[in-house]
Amino acid sequence: MKKIAISITTKSPLLLSAGPPAHNLIETLDVIPGNTLRGLLAQRYLDKGGRPEDDHFQRLFLSEEPRFGFARIEGCQTIPLSARSCKYNGGFKKDDQGHGVIDLLLSDGIEVRCPRKKCNQPLDYFEGFWNPTTCKKYNVRKRLITRTAINPVLGSASSGQLYSQRVIENGQTFQAIIEVPVDLAGVIERLTSGQFTACIGTGRSRGQGWVDVKQESFSLPSWGTARERFEGFKRKVLVVTLLSDAIFHDEYLRDCTAPDISFLKSMDIEPDDWESGPSLAYASSRMVFGFDGIPLQLPRVPRLAVTAGSVFLFKAKNKGEPVIPDGDGIGWIGDNNREGFGQAMLWHPFHLDPEREVVSCTVD
Repeated sequence: MKKIAISITTKSPLLLSAGPPAHNLIETLDVIPGNTLRGLLAQRYLDKGGRPEDDHFQRLFLSEEPRFGFARIEGCQTIPLSARSCKYNGGFKKDDQGHGVIDLLLSDGIEVRCPRKKCNQPLDYFEGFWNPTTCKKYNVRKRLITRTAINPVLGSASSGQLYSQRVIENGQTFQAIIEVPVDLAGVIERLTSGQFTACIGTGRSRGQGWVDVKQESFSLPSWGTARERFEGFKRKVLVVTLLSDAIFHDEYLRDCTAPDISFLKSMDIEPDDWESGPSLAYASSRMVFGFDGIPLQLPRVPRLAVTAGSVFLFKAKNKGEPVIPDGDGIGWIGDNNREGFGQAMLWHPFHLDPEREVVSCTVD
């Protein structure tokens, strides 16, 4: 598989609905999901003269071969949900006035206070995005837009039909990684060669959703091998951190809020080495809504997704040495991997030292 880096810059307010369009307040996602990126490039392929029956179109957009990753602000990662910081001066030490960040995953229930000396204030949740190479927090800028429905007969504002949308501000850049088979990489590179303008999200008739898309090089953290990280944890535990939202189902096809050890077979984890379920978890969930494109244009069945940043800890079954997979320990688990769901990392070093800077490498 070859990794191709894509940047998406918002040129107008962007709304990627985080819920069903049946409320007075519609919230936007903080990321651009992989299915949105997949649909954007599929339309680009057709606009450039391609056809849906082409072999390249079928393999790129209708098969399970590629992985269209989520696009996050400046290519950052979601802060793990086990992170905590000072309640009154939260932030990384390199942030302005930040008192530092700690991780509770391996704290064994011991009460922990603010990491800064002489502060000793209680801790609070610390959420958002962070850049591992600089150890700084990033926020997605948003604003609230209020609108009213239009009476189709009178052509004026309808009485009592006021609604609001929280949108992503323009002028922000989101970065994603697309993983494709080597023989298909040239197709994606041709589709993204040179900057082009597209429209995504909702509210397009009102000028929302305009973005500039291009292929470019940017730096990603270099995490080393899975074995190197495992040895740093000292204790024989398996730590699974979700880098993107993930969708899991049990044997009865019911959505579930945590993976069992069988989901990690795709990452070369031996199920017999670990307990079947996580012994500790810091997790949250959300409902995933959406519509199929042409020709169906019907709403998809809502699915329950475990959100990015969720962390699960599995204990070893016995005192023997567990089998540690080769490679970097970053892969895909659960359902809908082609749309960016289910990217996970084993033994994320954030849980040992959240303030440690990570060496970066360049991705074209």
